[in-house]
Amino acid sequence: MKPLLKTKLVVFDFDGLLIDSYDIMKATFESFGLDIGDEERFRDRRKFLKYLGGGRELLGNLVRFSVPREQTVREGLTRQFLQNGRVYPAFTPLLNQMIVSPDIHVGVVSRNFTLNPGMTIRTVLRNSDIDDRGLDFVIPLPVGTRKDDVLAAMKSSHYTLCLFAGDEIGDYRAGSATGYDVAMASYGFDTHRRLTSKGGVPDTCIHDTPEALVETLSQRITLADVPVPLAVESSAI
Repeated sequence: MKPLLKTKLVVFDFDGLLIDSYDIMKATFESFGLDIGDEERFRDRRKFLKYLGGGRELLGNLVRFSVPREQTVREGLTRQFLQNGRVYPAFTPLLNQMIVSPDIHVGVVSRNFTLNPGMTIRTVLRNSDIDDRGLDFVIPLPVGTRKDDVLAAMKSSHYTLCLFAGDEIGDYRAGSATGYDVAMASYGFDTHRRLTSKGGVPDTCIHDTPEALVETLSQRITLADVPVPLAVESSAI
């Protein structure tokens, strides 16, 4: 019997969208004497200034930034993700239901700066009671790789729905440019104000909490009534 054709493609960003990365980054940088500032100011900076800091943090960080080797910083960031990274609880049942739905291709496309980003993302998902083995793809983007190129390559004419969920202006532009339906989170790396004023993102696309985004995604995607395996539902963190 020919297998059921998957007709829906759902792509999630990772950092900022599925997981609160700010606390992980803050703890990592503080261990090297670096200060990324408070969360609201961190989220309101341009991308290249997010990690160097802004205002009062910038000069001090520039003095110290050459002290720790890049590899050492990434090692610390990797440890923090593996030990403390957890997906927002609202996403766990939604992702597990998408994974077992026979008509949905679902996975993650994200730029993550840990040493082994694919393994890191899968471990965080697994530690959050998500069946990472059932995901159709986890694609970590190397520096310099355009997200819109990857999204465009993933599309196919047999998909009746292509949906991308992200949290930065670049995510909205990449998804829109490649013909995806886009759902945006304002609790991630770009604030609601920045998304609308700098990125031109419509208010109707923006969700201020993980719960609000999950509700919208649940309404947009008709999930098959397939039971989630008990091993996933009850797995320990």
